[in-house]
Amino acid sequence: MTRLWLLRRGGLKSPSRSIIASLTALAVGIALCCAGCREKTAPKPVDSQPFEAAIVDYLHNNSYGMKIASVQSIDQNGNTATAVCKMQEAEGTYGLNVTWQFALHRIDGQWHVDSYTAK
Repeated sequence: MTRLWLLRRGGLKSPSRSIIASLTALAVGIALCCAGCREKTAPKPVDSQPFEAAIVDYLHNNSYGMKIASVQSIDQNGNTATAVCKMQEAEGTYGLNVTWQFALHRIDGQWHVDSYTAK
């Protein structure tokens, strides 16, 4: 209320629009700089070796005649995991390349395949 009274009486000058615009631009620039300075942490990579070993055992025990060409992704959630792998025929004579999704679980620190689905 006092400020409004002083403005009307001419005792307090209103800041010009250019000053307000400059201060706003400065505040936005500082906010953007601070947002860019935050440390970005990359997700911790998952060691695929234990999962690959479980898949190789599963393929061997079930006589699938397939091998892992590449691991596309592994999504681990506690004692369960999902692995998506490019598979190929073990001998390589037919040029068969498919994608399988494996459901795994961990028992006593060892990963085991529950099932797979062809994608």
